[in-house]
Amino acid sequence: MGESKNPSLLEICKAAFYIGVIGYGGPAILAQMKKTFSHEKKWVSEREFMEALSLAQVLPGATGVSIMGYLGYKLQRFWGGVLVPLSFITPAIVAVLVLSWIYFTYGNLPFVRSLFLGLGALVVGLLVNAIGQLSKSVFRKLDFGDVKGGLISIVTFTGIFFLHTSVIYLILLAGLLGILLFYFTGEFEGERLEKDETHQNKIIITPKRLKKEDYLPLILVAALVAVITVFPVLRQIFLAFFKIGMFAFGGGFTTIPLIQHEVVEGLHWLNTKQFVDGIALGQVTPGPVFITATFIGYKVWGILGGLVATLAVFMPSLIAIIALADLHAKVKKAKIVQVIIRGFLSGFIGLLVAVALQFGLKSLISWQAWLICLVTIIWMMFLKKNAVWAIIGTMIFSLLFIK
Repeated sequence: MGESKNPSLLEICKAAFYIGVIGYGGPAILAQMKKTFSHEKKWVSEREFMEALSLAQVLPGATGVSIMGYLGYKLQRFWGGVLVPLSFITPAIVAVLVLSWIYFTYGNLPFVRSLFLGLGALVVGLLVNAIGQLSKSVFRKLDFGDVKGGLISIVTFTGIFFLHTSVIYLILLAGLLGILLFYFTGEFEGERLEKDETHQNKIIITPKRLKKEDYLPLILVAALVAVITVFPVLRQIFLAFFKIGMFAFGGGFTTIPLIQHEVVEGLHWLNTKQFVDGIALGQVTPGPVFITATFIGYKVWGILGGLVATLAVFMPSLIAIIALADLHAKVKKAKIVQVIIRGFLSGFIGLLVAVALQFGLKSLISWQAWLICLVTIIWMMFLKKNAVWAIIGTMIFSLLFIK
């Protein structure tokens, strides 16, 4: 039998926390969310979960965190929209903070260096897999529309790899090219918002009167503003990662070029080797790729820096998902949104290819590293296996064979 349709906030947060603990495997974690919230707990219908997923996919940010924000908001309004996604990412935050302390304290030990040499090669393999997965979702038909998308990818690749243009400008250019190349054609006409055929498909927005407790999240935001106002370094961390969160369309590995541009090339908070190691740390913990923000924030200003960076990178997507929760269908199927997202995602493919090449030049410096990278690609792309086993295998191999 399913559980109550009206769960308490504590029950939802506990479920989100548990999913966050076991949150490995990308799409697998989305399946776990659906299984828990729709099938086991029966807190939301399968249709409501898919609505959350469809909206999260057209907004910036980590898809899983955005879904948790949507479901939390639907079930427990503003407090749910804030605390449920926070509960989901808490295990990853704690794990990354602990591992960051170990890395920056004991990173020069020989076995730690060996471990991260192997994990760096793993990251390159995961990037290649991410490029393949994103390409499949963007270039589906191999028609003239995909040729235009490929042109956008070439533009962004050239811009970042050869011309060293700002990533933000390239993303905006990709969105503009999406409008110019797709909006005035008939390619998206069949995907526009259909007329509602049944009462169930209609969007009904029920006005909600705010209660006193609904303003408490605003108090938390005010406290955060106060902290970043008092400490200039924390303000710089917050603004940098908030900007990253605003432009991180596509989720997952698409955020890597943004973070690299902002914190490695722009602010010089860490070098490329440390950045690759930070991504690797994020991969050995549960949670999304965005959790690398915690590692970088810790590097700059300790635990408080890590927490501020994490909140900042997830905040734009949570604000957007809560604000648009009742307009999901219109947002998802609006033609202008579709063509801009098509441009963004095509552009991110070019950016990811450039980053994969840069990381490969830094990480693939031995036969062991090349072997790890190739095995990871085969394991993920062709055998379709879970990344967690690639991570465990890489760690064991690195400790045994990389000196």
